[in-house]
Amino acid sequence: MKRYLVIFGIILLVVLAILFFSQPQLLDKIWLWLIGFIGYILLLIRKGAEGLKELFSKSPTVGSPPPIERTNPTSPVPTTPAYNLEEKIKEIEEKIRNQRPTGTRLAHHYITVLRYIDDGQTTLGLMFLQGKFFAYTLEDTHQDEKIRGNTRIPQGVYPLELNRNVTGLTQTYRNRFSWFDFHVEIKEIPNFDLVYIHIGNTHVDTMGCILIADGVNAADPQKMITHSRMAFERFYKTIHPLLNSNRKLAIQLLDEDWVERSHLMPLEEVAEINT
Repeated sequence: MKRYLVIFGIILLVVLAILFFSQPQLLDKIWLWLIGFIGYILLLIRKGAEGLKELFSKSPTVGSPPPIERTNPTSPVPTTPAYNLEEKIKEIEEKIRNQRPTGTRLAHHYITVLRYIDDGQTTLGLMFLQGKFFAYTLEDTHQDEKIRGNTRIPQGVYPLELNRNVTGLTQTYRNRFSWFDFHVEIKEIPNFDLVYIHIGNTHVDTMGCILIADGVNAADPQKMITHSRMAFERFYKTIHPLLNSNRKLAIQLLDEDWVERSHLMPLEEVAEINT
């Protein structure tokens, strides 16, 4: 490596000598640039040498596998532990199917969102359609007093409607998706308006709205959902025709204490097992 640097330096000195005698005014203009360029080249050479040394000196190590994203939009995210989120979702579905007509029901309405983690910044949940798991959800955190743009809507049951106003956001979605018409809006929420179900990945992408997706990553400090577009398209093509034909639909949202009422292992513990 040192030999190549010496050769490179000699060539550079020859070029500079020729420029000095033939066009001294040009050399006067570019000498600072040349010094900076030489330093950059030397830095690249050093970094490359260090990288090669590290590559050949370290023995291979086995690290933690990267988070597995859900690739099949009709089933939960695949995970490796024996007791994982996929099994927990199946258990919830079983409880929903076996619930008696009396008492509090997990999925009494066509759409139900069961919230299971709130880390003070992000809320993760599970969306069920007619008692069947449909998608993962992400919302803002709970606030005792609403902070505009940073608060999830209260638990409850709210009607769904198509917001038939053509806003800038509506036009953006129409430009992106040929199948999009109007936004699905959650109505009659105290102190909230224009709350939609739409595409996004983190709490930065929502201002009180509900994001849906086909994958979830609860392990990182920045909790997020993935494959949101696929889940939203599937949701929209399921719900839009019903709302467009004036079908009365409502969404039910339950806070994290539904886990205790259902006598389930806390899902945040399931998320920790999956990390």
